[in-house]
Amino acid sequence: MGVSQISAASAAGPPPAPLPLLRVDPDLRFAHELADIADSISMASFRRVGLVVERKPDLTEVTEADRRIEERIREEVARHRPGERVIGEEFGGDPADTAGERWVVDPIDGTRSFIRGFETWGSLIALQRGGLGVVAVATVPAMGLRFAATRGGGATLNDAAIHVSAVDSLGAAMLAHTSVAGFVRAGVDDRLRQLAGRCWDSRSMGNALSHLNVARGTADIGWSARANLWDFAALALIVEEAGGRFTDRSADSPIGGPGISSNGRLHEAALEAAGVL
Repeated sequence: MGVSQISAASAAGPPPAPLPLLRVDPDLRFAHELADIADSISMASFRRVGLVVERKPDLTEVTEADRRIEERIREEVARHRPGERVIGEEFGGDPADTAGERWVVDPIDGTRSFIRGFETWGSLIALQRGGLGVVAVATVPAMGLRFAATRGGGATLNDAAIHVSAVDSLGAAMLAHTSVAGFVRAGVDDRLRQLAGRCWDSRSMGNALSHLNVARGTADIGWSARANLWDFAALALIVEEAGGRFTDRSADSPIGGPGISSNGRLHEAALEAAGVL
């Protein structure tokens, strides 16, 4: 597919088949309930004068909303799913312990956007069994977006089925990525520039929206320079159930690793360009 052939319709590939109402799945229904709680807390604090922001030992920021969302999710899981665990960005858990069922939560992905009033942040919620994602919800309430997926059941955006693009060459591809500053800190900014130069165009969209745009076919490659399990768990399932691929290298080091998503057709080229083959 050449650049001259790109359009919103052609890039998206064939329209996906209609999906059943996925919210009848009890796990997904509960995940949506958790996302509703997250939205109510985050939107009450978004752009609020006097928002309390602190700096964590790893020098990243955390707000009172981040902590309150994760606290409420942990309370709800303990109340309604007492046999299940929660691992989250703010209150921890062991990423290596994959036994049984666990909820993997990033209460606010894109905290710096949240602090500055940009809409490009969201809450990420995934249920894993034996370390394998089975349900995911990614909510971006300031933009009115709610992505969801169940393993084997497909992926949706606002309850409508989504699918990755059909773009099959880097020269026609849209690259979505996290902040350039993050690539500089990870020492891979040269690789980002080289890949961006080979693509049709590129956008810095933050972690969640980089990969969610791959899932809905508006980007073809998503690249997060460095993140952790809770940053990728929900996104990986949504991308995969939309027909794409996701490589999670967050276990590469104690401070995380890269995440690469694609429409599948460009995955090997993306991995090679990122140096994670």
